[in-house]
Amino acid sequence: MRLRDDKVLTRFCRRETGKPVESNRLGEALIDIQTIIIVGLLYWLLREEQDNAYLRTWLFNNFPLGLYLLSPLTVVAISGTLLVLTVARIVLFVTGSKHTLVEEILLKLGEMKEQLQALASTRGTSFSAVLLTSFGTVLALYSYFIVHVIPLVALGISCIILGFTALSLPRRIGGGPGLRAMLQGATLGVEALLEKCNVGRATYLPPENGGVIFAYVPLSSQPESVSLNKMRQAPKILVSNDQRGMLVYPVGSELNRIPEFGDGLSLEERLRYVLIESADVCSRVMVEQTGNLIVVGMSGAVMDIQGQKYQSSLGSLPSSLAACVITTLHDKPVTLMEERKTGDRLIARFRLLE
Repeated sequence: MRLRDDKVLTRFCRRETGKPVESNRLGEALIDIQTIIIVGLLYWLLREEQDNAYLRTWLFNNFPLGLYLLSPLTVVAISGTLLVLTVARIVLFVTGSKHTLVEEILLKLGEMKEQLQALASTRGTSFSAVLLTSFGTVLALYSYFIVHVIPLVALGISCIILGFTALSLPRRIGGGPGLRAMLQGATLGVEALLEKCNVGRATYLPPENGGVIFAYVPLSSQPESVSLNKMRQAPKILVSNDQRGMLVYPVGSELNRIPEFGDGLSLEERLRYVLIESADVCSRVMVEQTGNLIVVGMSGAVMDIQGQKYQSSLGSLPSSLAACVITTLHDKPVTLMEERKTGDRLIARFRLLE
């Protein structure tokens, strides 16, 4: 078992596979497309300046700076920089990184982490977008009313569109601290039911006929074999002192109703959608499955919840949500066997029951 856990930890250092699941990424793609269009406009202006002697003469007499901007070395430098930034943004998009390009570069420096992240905050990003929009406005007005160069007007308009697109993008993709607080609060209802009981590891039951996900909590710390039918027939409240178990609603009891789950997504993609992009309870997810054993590695996991009984039976908040996703996908009961914290990484081992 330890070898599989170490394998998940090792994969955290590698590139994550699979496509990110998020509708808001269309704006990111528009920025990359518009950057490529700007590079094409620069190349077209360079060719036009080289082939059109009248344009060169006109630039020399009316806009000398244009000759420097349209020199081959300048165009190559600008285009190369824009393409490198675009490729880097595409890599962040494919790997599903939560950070922007600037944040990724700053985080790699390793020193003064909080101060460096502040430089790449929402305010800094918005300032860059406003600066780009202002530059495009000045360039477009100057080129149209003073120097009368239509290609430069088009370049300015492209910068304006690019800036407004960047300003319109949401600054936070995941649910954030507010959603995490609500999910943590949802565990307190289950905690109140289990407060005076000795509980064992819960078994997450797959939804039946479009219903919700239940968790069967044995009211004994000693493991015992219980059939699936008896688990489903267990009461939802504490009715007697010799009761063997009870059904509770875990925090992810409604996850089977997510529309995106009907698109044939893999387990890792579903976990990334729920844990990272929706609940924001971790920053990376990695999955290894061997037979009925599933190991889920989560980096930057938020484990703190007030319900100690909930955590000892149903697991921490990330593991509980992961169990609901797993039982929904495989349509089998799932038990959380173990949670292990290693640095800022959480390793959760699940077993599918037949």
